[in-house]
Amino acid sequence: MLPVTKLTVSLMQFCVGLWMSTVCVLSQRSICRCIPKQFVVTQKSLVVGIGSQSVTPMIVRENAYVAFDAMTEMAAMFINVTSMDGTMKTHYHVIVDAKKDMWTIDLDSFTCNRTRYRTHFKRCVPDAANYTGSFYVGSRQLFGDEWTFFSPNPAAAGIETLGLLQDSCIPLRATFVGEIQSVQVTASIAFDDYQEGISNPDKFFKIPGYCPLKIGTKRVPVKNGALWYQPVAGHFIL
Repeated sequence: MLPVTKLTVSLMQFCVGLWMSTVCVLSQRSICRCIPKQFVVTQKSLVVGIGSQSVTPMIVRENAYVAFDAMTEMAAMFINVTSMDGTMKTHYHVIVDAKKDMWTIDLDSFTCNRTRYRTHFKRCVPDAANYTGSFYVGSRQLFGDEWTFFSPNPAAAGIETLGLLQDSCIPLRATFVGEIQSVQVTASIAFDDYQEGISNPDKFFKIPGYCPLKIGTKRVPVKNGALWYQPVAGHFIL
């Protein structure tokens, strides 16, 4: 079986990269390329990962509560990660300041790790993204546009899709197929409970006092499970 810690770290890096990496005109209609500048959303992911030394895939469910703020170049998420076989259940709070670093807080052990954030903060699909067409949800009640592109996240090598609702550009769905830290990953992601703006930024962005002041220093030991939770929803939001 794929080691839990490696898959967990890979998935978190993907989630954070997604939101950090994520209007042209077509047929007299504006096509969304960029997610809104500031919002809170629930991100639900089903991720399958298999390592190079494993023949048994690991299936993981992620439920994340995400805040994205392009104006301050910050993003954060509270993530619950549960393996389908019940061997893993973890809870993390990840804070990214694109002008500084990334903090990964284990909410079970109240430990914290600080690392360098190396992904460019973007809220639009890459210029080279392919527009794959429009879609609708329900009985033609909601309409969206979908893009396909190579992942701009340096921690993830693969193909992404991103579906945005027309006019509002609210993220609706995303997928990823590729490799993260030598782990073959397939992820299916849905977004719901969208709220414009961030009513309580301290809840998401306030860094606990027990977190390291500098990279390479640790006030509290970090258990192995947090290694991957440095920053795979946001990839699609972070």
